[in-house]
Amino acid sequence: MSKFDKTEKRHVYQLGFWSAIVATILVAIAGITATASIQPFATLVGFLLTLSFLVVMACIHSYASDEKKVFSLAGLSFAIVYATLISVNYFIQLTIVRSGAFDLPIFDMTNTHSMMWVIEILGYFFLGLAMLFAAPVFGSSKIGRLVKWLFAVNGILGILTPLGYGSLFPIEVAFWGLIVWDIIMPIATASLAYLFRREEQETT
Repeated sequence: MSKFDKTEKRHVYQLGFWSAIVATILVAIAGITATASIQPFATLVGFLLTLSFLVVMACIHSYASDEKKVFSLAGLSFAIVYATLISVNYFIQLTIVRSGAFDLPIFDMTNTHSMMWVIEILGYFFLGLAMLFAAPVFGSSKIGRLVKWLFAVNGILGILTPLGYGSLFPIEVAFWGLIVWDIIMPIATASLAYLFRREEQETT
């Protein structure tokens, strides 16, 4: 491996480590504040999470071996859709809805029948797809296999959420799914951060 290749990989590992750490912190804070209904802080943290997760997925795509880049590219593409849907939703909550200038319950996520809940569920469906497609990138080491299965579980949860919502199950079902996600997701990103840090140490 040339000096240039080592430097490039080190940048990927460093950015991957820090973006995964930031995502872990944001997921944990978002889960706690959303459960405790601490608004608008929870929504703001969720908005920032979309940005950090995009960086995480970009690093995963750069980390992936050539034969597995098709999976990471698909994952990154789905992550972009997730980030677009969720960030637009949350920005509307933080601006139009929060200002109270218009009586628009259809846009207010405190209303469980709001159309924004449809966008929320759809966004996390694409997040699930992103993680499910990214999962095959990992697996050659013990920590790699752990990240792989944690990503796969998160992916399945994300995909099942709109199926339950579309089947007209009570909204509480989606809430419980989000609670489970709030537990598994930070473990996945923290494990990914450890993987990137270990890879960086092995290149030095």
